[in-house]
Amino acid sequence: MDSLIQVINKLQDVSAVVNAKLFDLPQIVVVGSQSSGKSSVLESLVGKSFLPRGTGIVTRAPLIIQMVKYTNKDMKSMLDITNDENIKEWVRFSHIKNTVFHDFNDVKKEIENQTNALAGENKGITDKPIVLKVYTSSYTLTFVDLPGITKLKVGDQPADIEEQIQQLIVKYVQRPNAIILAVVTANTDPATSESLKIAKQWDPEGARTIAVVTKLDIIDKGTKSDIVDLLCGKIIPVKLGIIGVVNRSQIYINENKTLEETLKNETEFFRTNYPEICKMHGNKVLANTLQDILIKHIRKYIPTLNKNLQYTKTELESKLETLKKPDCEKTFVLELLSDINKSYCETVTGDRKDASDEMLMGGAKIVNVIQDNFTKKFMAVNPLYNLSDKQIENYLLNTSGIKKSSLVNHKALEIMVSKQLEYLIEPALSFVDVVREEMFNILDSIDQKLLNELQRFPELNNNVRSTLDNLLEMKLKNIKKSIKSHIKTHQKFLYTTNPNYILHLVNSSIECSSTFIDCKTTYFNNMKTGDIYSEINKMEKEIVSKMYRDILSSLGGPHDYKREINVQVKLHKQLTRCYFEFIRDTLRDFVPNRINHKLVNFVLKKFDKNLKAEVFMPFINNSSSGGMLAEKEGVAEKRNKKKKFLIAVNKALKSLEDVQKQ
Repeated sequence: MDSLIQVINKLQDVSAVVNAKLFDLPQIVVVGSQSSGKSSVLESLVGKSFLPRGTGIVTRAPLIIQMVKYTNKDMKSMLDITNDENIKEWVRFSHIKNTVFHDFNDVKKEIENQTNALAGENKGITDKPIVLKVYTSSYTLTFVDLPGITKLKVGDQPADIEEQIQQLIVKYVQRPNAIILAVVTANTDPATSESLKIAKQWDPEGARTIAVVTKLDIIDKGTKSDIVDLLCGKIIPVKLGIIGVVNRSQIYINENKTLEETLKNETEFFRTNYPEICKMHGNKVLANTLQDILIKHIRKYIPTLNKNLQYTKTELESKLETLKKPDCEKTFVLELLSDINKSYCETVTGDRKDASDEMLMGGAKIVNVIQDNFTKKFMAVNPLYNLSDKQIENYLLNTSGIKKSSLVNHKALEIMVSKQLEYLIEPALSFVDVVREEMFNILDSIDQKLLNELQRFPELNNNVRSTLDNLLEMKLKNIKKSIKSHIKTHQKFLYTTNPNYILHLVNSSIECSSTFIDCKTTYFNNMKTGDIYSEINKMEKEIVSKMYRDILSSLGGPHDYKREINVQVKLHKQLTRCYFEFIRDTLRDFVPNRINHKLVNFVLKKFDKNLKAEVFMPFINNSSSGGMLAEKEGVAEKRNKKKKFLIAVNKALKSLEDVQKQ
């Protein structure tokens, strides 16, 4: 079932190329402390010395080592590049195309060079993987080699190097499909092993952990019985097994002894020192065990893998559909503009079928702005702002001249009402700008697919936005002028017999309310039989008279000239406030309604027509407007990348299908 591992290898290649975790792929993740013999274990499994060595952190990037038992097709591919039939084992890197490495010293140098390219030369680390295929006649197996665990920074290593390494290791071992190969040294207490601590943290039951014990050849002979217990699984609770190995010593490395010689010495070591369990340990046993474990793991994962691949294929095809170049540019632009207008209008009117349950959008947001922005601000304006009793007194006296003031000084009341209503103009006009901005921003709330399509083409995007902006601007001045004129009308002409104003007077005090309630039957009966307007006028005078008497009573009864002025001030102050509130209530509905009618509805009616006139017609009439469909930077590259990715996924699906037929 080597082909199973090959399928995983193909997906690892794809993941590395696009630098993304596409699937939770089954893979063997090698974890161990620095100087634990981790590199030697991997070299023994591969059968070649090719990993960089030195002090401090040598492995500074995830190294995905894919051992491939090569086929005749692989051999032919290699010969096409090298034309060298003497090559029996070779390496190819995913980041270098059409290049074969058969000198493993060159492989070591390339790993070092690519590590420096990805992680820099300051001994830092990176999560970007280096993928290499080792073509061999032995077996198919895949590992992920990670930086060795360290506690102390050395030389110019970053101060947080321990944390960086821990985060990188966790990124791989936390995945449910990761098989953790924990390298443990025989000459240290397993309870203090950093690799086992990490394995236990992310695999508490030990269901996906295999332990590899190194440095068996340098332990004290007095601890042999403890080592037997360790190798027999009595100390470390892992379910995938514990395998002891003897790697090349530094002396062997210095003497350039081959890995073949090391394997022979390893076999003899176990036969001599651990005869009862010698057949259960060693690098050959480890390789076979890992292959069996990985294949079983992959078999179990095939249904999920197939499902994930199919889902990814569908997603890629869908994204490529949105990124494809238009077959007919004119039709494409016309349909896109029509769809944008439709989605924009539906967003405003609340007719979208994909209405959000997470935030307000479109017309609902405008209504919310009316409540939170306009209404609160509008209703918060003080009816008597910047109008003191002394100012009221002066208005009353100056408009009376040499004559004695009547009960209600209408000239003074008109001046004061006009002055106070002026304070409503600014919040009313500023609200027009708020709605205009919101109407423009709604374009960013249309159907996301349409928005993505539009943003692919910067010039088209700018033209659509300019059209909407111009449409909004076209009505802005007229609406403000209309609203201001409406308020000015109320400033110039007072309508004191308006029933709503009368109601404000009635509600201005408890006494007036009581009088109205007591006399309302009489009022209404008179309205039925007589002149309504004269009856309302009469009602207004009676209520004002009642207000006057109440104020007079509150000031102590019979009055002199000064007290008379004070009564007039209080009365007109109350009348000004009531009339202001009456007009403000009217404007509270008028302003939003006028904006909705003259701006919102205008845009909804004209947007489609203007898009065609200002965007589509210039596109088809102007031969130099082809730039309108020029894609923004990176789109073509994104499309090509997804095409290649889709090809890779299809190949993986085909390979998986072939495997399932076996």
